[in-house]
This record gives sequence, C-alpha cells and structure tokens, in this order.
Amino acid sequence: YQLYRRPVLAYLARRGFGHEKAEDLVQDFFLHSMQHQVVEKADTERGRFRGLMLSALQHYAANAHRHDQAQQRRPAGGFVAADEVMAEGGNTAILGVDRHTPEDAFTQSWARMLLARVVDTLDRECQATGKQTHFEIFKRFMLMPILDGVPAPSQRDMAAEFGLTEKEVANRLVTARRAYQRLLREEIAQYAADSAEVDAEIRDLFATLSRPV
Repeated sequence: YQLYRRPVLAYLARRGFGHEKAEDLVQDFFLHSMQHQVVEKADTERGRFRGLMLSALQHYAANAHRHDQAQQRRPAGGFVAADEVMAEGGNTAILGVDRHTPEDAFTQSWARMLLARVVDTLDRECQATGKQTHFEIFKRFMLMPILDGVPAPSQRDMAAEFGLTEKEVANRLVTARRAYQRLLREEIAQYAADSAEVDAEIRDLFATLSRPV
C-alpha cells in the first residue's frame, strides 16, 4: 500500500474518476487485491511485480467504470449537475498527470515516489554520518536537474558556496552518488525477483523520469 497508493491514485484520476471517488477506489482496490490474493499470485517468471499491479488495476478500473456508467444511466439519487461534475474532475489537476495516459500516470508516480523514498533514506544516512554537505551537493548537482528541470550548477560554483575545493566537491559527489546507487538497488530489491530485474527497474525509472511530466 505504501509503495503503490500514489501510483494507483494517479492512474484512477487519469481514468477520469473525480478526486474523492478516486481516493475511495484506491482503498477498495487494495481490499479487492487482498481478497482475491493478487499479491500471492505474483510469478517472477511472468514479469515484474509492478506489471502485475498495473494489470490488476486496469481490470479493476474497467469494472468500476462500467459500474459508474450503469449508475449514471439510472442514478438512484437523480442526475448531478454538469458544473458539479466539472468541479470534482478539476481536482485531478493537482496530480499533474493531465498529459499522460493512465498507464503513464501510474508509472510516472511510481518513479517519483520511489525516488523520493531513496532520497529521504540518503538524507537521513548523510545526517547520521555527518555528511550533510555530501547530500546537499548531490541534490543540487543530480536530483534537482532531474526532478525540477533546473540546470546543474558548476562544481566551481558549489566549491565557492560550500568553502571547498573543486576536487573536494567532486569527491563528495562521487561518495554520495555511490551511496544513492546502493540505496536505490536496496529499495528495488525489496520486490524485484533478482539483480537482472533490479537493473531493468532502474532503467525504467530513469527513462520515466526523463520524460516530461
């Protein structure tokens, strides 16, 4: 649930469900998955776990959509005004997925949530080991260009800002990057079948993040 709540919500919102409806369906989807033992059916020889979750979600959303369509044809409480529907649907804009297919929205949200967890772990690790500067340099040079689309500062500028030599900045960047790569693999390995699948998920992660939101 912690890994996939936001990707599921992004998918449902992009399918056209209003924000409150999508929130309700997220809860119901995970209950449905447990009741039908979706996770237990995972087979490493048939593809990645993320693909299993997306496939289950596609079937669930299609059924939910058919149910909604039936309710709209004969609603128990009468018809809803069009401006109310538009107001509810407008809430999906906060998810930033308007230009994506539902599948793209799911994958983009998965990638950003996974990266956020790894970055948070790296931040805590650097603080615990007195390497806050390592994290700050890595964030400015590597993360912000990926997540925010801003240009990376030069190592000379960072050296001046942090009172370091350019070589010291480069060394800290290498150390933080190695720690990040280790933590990223550890995060993905929690649900990947083997190292090859970890590598495949990492390729997907950065391919997804490189596409415009």
